[in-house]
Amino acid sequence: MKRIQLHILVILFISLTVFTSCSKKERDPQLIVTVTDADGVPLKGAAVHVWPTDRLVVDPSSSGDYNELMDKTEFTDGNGEANFYFYFSAVLDIDVEYTLATSDTTSSLLEGHKVVKIETIEQKDADNFFYETVIAK
Repeated sequence: MKRIQLHILVILFISLTVFTSCSKKERDPQLIVTVTDADGVPLKGAAVHVWPTDRLVVDPSSSGDYNELMDKTEFTDGNGEANFYFYFSAVLDIDVEYTLATSDTTSSLLEGHKVVKIETIEQKDADNFFYETVIAK
């Protein structure tokens, strides 16, 4: 009798261990945008504006305002990267502007645009990165 109880406890313990170790958690997306020029050189200090593509569509059940948590602007670092953290899945527009000084008195504006989809997923790994490159021309 004790042997059967011991086997049942061992089986329950193993089942519980396997079940909890395999559990997946919902991971919020992180978008990493790299901005380069036409030659592939990363651009430091480019303004990157990320916003929901469908923000102009008004949901009758909402107040008519789009979600400001999804509308973000960052500047690229020395590697030409800007990092964005989100709480939801979405289709996003990425707009890039970079002022290139061509001489002491003149400059030109380089711009880029891209549409991307990011998703919240259930996984064991804590990372949920989406990498995108936008070329400013």
